[in-house]
Amino acid sequence: MVKFLLRNKIQTKKGTSMDIRITQLITNFITEYVGIFEDCGRFTFESFESDLQRMGTEFFRRSMEVFPELLDEQLVASKEARKEAGITIHKRKVSREVLSKFGLVNFKRTYFKTGEEYAFLTDKVVGLESYDRISPSLTAELVDKAGYMSYQKSACETTDSYLSRQTVMNKIRRTKGLELVLSGKKEEVKVLHVVADEDHVAMQSGKNRIVPLITVHEGIEYVSKRRNRCINARHFCDYDKSTKDLWDEVSAWMAAEYEMDKVERIYLHGDGAHWIKKGLEVLPDCKFVLDKFHLKKAIKSVTGVNKEEYYLEINEAFQDCDLEGFGETIDEMFTIVEDKKEAEKLSAFRTYVLNNWEGIEIRQKEPRCGGSCTEAQISHVLAERLSRNPLGWSEEGLGYMSRLRVYKVNGGKVTTRNFAKKNEEKEQSELEKLAILRTKQIFIETRNYDLFDVKSMRNGKATPLKVILEGINKAGQVI
Repeated sequence: MVKFLLRNKIQTKKGTSMDIRITQLITNFITEYVGIFEDCGRFTFESFESDLQRMGTEFFRRSMEVFPELLDEQLVASKEARKEAGITIHKRKVSREVLSKFGLVNFKRTYFKTGEEYAFLTDKVVGLESYDRISPSLTAELVDKAGYMSYQKSACETTDSYLSRQTVMNKIRRTKGLELVLSGKKEEVKVLHVVADEDHVAMQSGKNRIVPLITVHEGIEYVSKRRNRCINARHFCDYDKSTKDLWDEVSAWMAAEYEMDKVERIYLHGDGAHWIKKGLEVLPDCKFVLDKFHLKKAIKSVTGVNKEEYYLEINEAFQDCDLEGFGETIDEMFTIVEDKKEAEKLSAFRTYVLNNWEGIEIRQKEPRCGGSCTEAQISHVLAERLSRNPLGWSEEGLGYMSRLRVYKVNGGKVTTRNFAKKNEEKEQSELEKLAILRTKQIFIETRNYDLFDVKSMRNGKATPLKVILEGINKAGQVI
């Protein structure tokens, strides 16, 4: 009986076969599951949940080991198909380890000679590259979390620190397709807001790099005290793109997502930087709005200690759209400057205001331009991951992370489709299709419920399944 049980397959009533390894996995799981209820001292919701998680994880890990081995056996068994394709066996039972969501998976497969080359056909069929040591799904989860947390924390939470931060970084640099996905329908709105600003990121070289961010939204709505929200905000950021290409991308997306002929006005919010105003050349019916945060910051830079009254006068001039009054205040301030440096700062401030005067007075003339939130967008989208903590980025790392970060904030989720694979470029051969079909049949046979026919269990015949089920009934393992 023991020898019979150890054979590779169990014969069913219909003459088909079911692999003993699959039966063993199911049997051991059911046996352990039933065994939980025997331990009355640990019969709590907490312990039950913990036991089920442990059992399920082990069951899935072992299943992932069985699957490629079954597939490999079918490749080996398909002698006629291999002969026709000119494929021979070079070496059997070569081990491979892959870290999965359920733990370390170990399996053996065959090294084939395919013409003048050699290959592990099983690896190709199951979608594993030769250099992969981490499963595709686990890789996607690692990268997805890295968009919100450090490399090290992502590795810690996902693999219990089994992987290094360097591994997470390397996986991020293999990503693709992190572009903003179109919704497929065009919205009709009267006003659109475009917010543009930049984050200053520390590099490993000791220098800083500017990372531009553009946000398109439909207005600002109240959420709670001290918290507002941009309606349907979508963000654009590509460290490697030119200013023109970035604005062209924003313009193309807006044309695809909105009925632009129904849009009466686009307001471009920013600090007046040259690259931001380039958007006026691309966006139709667009007016520039000088951001309040940067304007107040500029005023404070020239109205420090003992000059508070000038701060109020300048603000009043802005509210009244009084350019002449603003000029008079600045002239008066020039009479009390103490040194050349202070005079240069005041002169630069005056030039800044004059160059952006239309962007200042528009708030009084067109109230629907609304408030600005440039700094809030930078803080939420970029700074939280790129510049808030004392990090030093490489040029390549900053490019990938800025794209990943924006992709995540836009609601994207990193999946296995976001990684380039060589195997995707190759179609499956007839041999591989045949092996997959046969492997599927083996798994399908596990759903043959005739195996569990109670009447057949009572006829006294010592079948392998009867031994298994009797073992389960006695809460003991037989395999």
